[in-house]
Amino acid sequence: MEALVQTPVLKLEKDMCFSSDELQNLGIFPTNLQCFTYYHYVLYQKGNKRIILKPLPHNLYKVIRTYDFMPA
Repeated sequence: MEALVQTPVLKLEKDMCFSSDELQNLGIFPTNLQCFTYYHYVLYQKGNKRIILKPLPHNLYKVIRTYDFMPA
């Protein structure tokens, strides 16, 4: 008997909130870049996707923007 397995598509939309554990379970990890020194945002990545998150109280993160990273 065959079974069709569908993997969920990562749908990160603006203003969605996730805990750090949920981000880790989705395979989204912080980058090592310190590019937002004057703003309280963090940059996370999953593959070629980059996600700008705003840290919130109680270990939550709010999605500000997602974009595709293309190396120069």
